Amino acid sequence: MFVVVSQRPAFSQGWTGILNRWGSIRQADSLDAWRSALQAKKPSLVVIDARLLNADPPVPIHDLRQQCGETRLLLGDTAFEPLEELAALAAGAVACCAADLQREDLERIVGIVLQGGVWVSKESIPLLLAKLQAFSGRPGQAEAAPPDRLEGLTQRQREVAELVGQGANNKQIARALDITDRTVKAHLTSIFEKLGTSDRLQLALYVTKRKSD
Repeated sequence: MFVVVSQRPAFSQGWTGILNRWGSIRQADSLDAWRSALQAKKPSLVVIDARLLNADPPVPIHDLRQQCGETRLLLGDTAFEPLEELAALAAGAVACCAADLQREDLERIVGIVLQGGVWVSKESIPLLLAKLQAFSGRPGQAEAAPPDRLEGLTQRQREVAELVGQGANNKQIARALDITDRTVKAHLTSIFEKLGTSDRLQLALYVTKRKSD
């Protein structure tokens, strides 16, 4: 079961149409009404109109996330800059969907978060990777492999590496390349060995840096 929270009929109707394929939907026209819905039954996902966060006083995302419990929190019709989006994700949202996203994009995002994933916009991925690199305290680690080592990968391994750089998980990579999850894992093991990286985060940093060089 899902809950869509908005005072705007167009928002509620749009998201209801998107979520219908996955389950039943309840609508709420305020955050107070949504909290009552949470007490009645725990939905798997709540979609909140980001405009409701601009109340007086503003509603902190962290507070909403705490009220959600196990329910996943998706923000719709956002107008966040990359840093604002990452801050919202850090506060507990699983996706921040801008108003200009197409229906097929929103359906893909819902699919990701219902599988337990977190969606990050392509505009925010470079900043996220830079933040992760800075947090690691080892800014040179992504450069462990010499620049020409990507040439030592097979064509399929390069495709897997590119998808990792785009933030895809193993299931998404398998689906995109029409291969099994086991094959993806085998490719990643070989890629890590050839590039001198130890995990997919280092691989993503390496691929991203190679693109920007």
